[in-house]
Amino acid sequence: MARKDAPHPAGHGGHLPSSGRALTISAWLTGLYFVAELIAGLWTGSIAVISDAFHTFSAVGGVLVAIVAARIARRPADLKRTFGWYRAEIVGALVNGAFLLAMAILVIVMGVMRLGAPIDLPTTPMLIIAAGGIVTEVISLSLLYRQQGEDLNVRGAYWHIIQTFVGSLIIIVAALVIHFTGFLGIDPLLGIGFGFVLLWASWGILRDAVHLLMDGTPPDIALDAVIDALNALDGVADVHHVHSWALTSGRYVFSAHLRLEPDWRGDPAAVLRQAHALLSARYEFFFVTLQIETECLDEANARAIDVTGPAAVSSPRKDRDAPRDEPERG
Repeated sequence: MARKDAPHPAGHGGHLPSSGRALTISAWLTGLYFVAELIAGLWTGSIAVISDAFHTFSAVGGVLVAIVAARIARRPADLKRTFGWYRAEIVGALVNGAFLLAMAILVIVMGVMRLGAPIDLPTTPMLIIAAGGIVTEVISLSLLYRQQGEDLNVRGAYWHIIQTFVGSLIIIVAALVIHFTGFLGIDPLLGIGFGFVLLWASWGILRDAVHLLMDGTPPDIALDAVIDALNALDGVADVHHVHSWALTSGRYVFSAHLRLEPDWRGDPAAVLRQAHALLSARYEFFFVTLQIETECLDEANARAIDVTGPAAVSSPRKDRDAPRDEPERG
């Protein structure tokens, strides 16, 4: 399979993660909880509860960004955007990653500031509000858990919900510690610790989003294995100018040039059909473009983007080191 470690359950070309309903329900749950938490904070006068309410509001924003990006991605292709709007989901993930990074820095800075001057917090309203938050957040996380593993856009929203969920847990732990021990520093200490967890999560989302926006090879595609499979086809002498990239999570594209052996007398169209079937069925690419060549064209101007050069791929290829009298290619 195309994955480096396990078979892909649904295929890169056969599905586009359907996350609209889960995101919408999560947005409603988190939004309603934000309103309830803000009202409770204003009624009790608890600064801790009010600040956590705005913390929850950031999660609502993260989920809404994911929803908007997913809806934009459904727009069809046109002459200006021939691959459609799929990349909107990756842009949404990038925005959410940056948003999460900002929240992580804010949580750490606020924790450090409060650590120098801890305040006495009202524990009873903290426990009640946090318990209500855990209920809504567990429901949202259960709805998004499966899809966040396949969809980078959903992963950004998922981590925003995790942020509020852990925030609720921190409020409960802090309230209990303060109630039984009087140690006020527990609240900022826990907040700082979780801030660093958010830094790690935001870095992962930003790294993956930038990689895909730069047309990087999807991480679960073993490109050298794909090249070897194409080289093993009868009549193929050389595979070059190989490219694989993602339009969005779960929709991968592949293109390559296949040069035929000069003394081969088979049908080039048959090679094209076999290669296309291989890439579509075994490796599950969403869209495949192949160029069949009977001679090696002069493509030296594109040498910089040909990853199948002698030192580019570690796996063996047919006639990689064999002398050639054709024009130098990329």
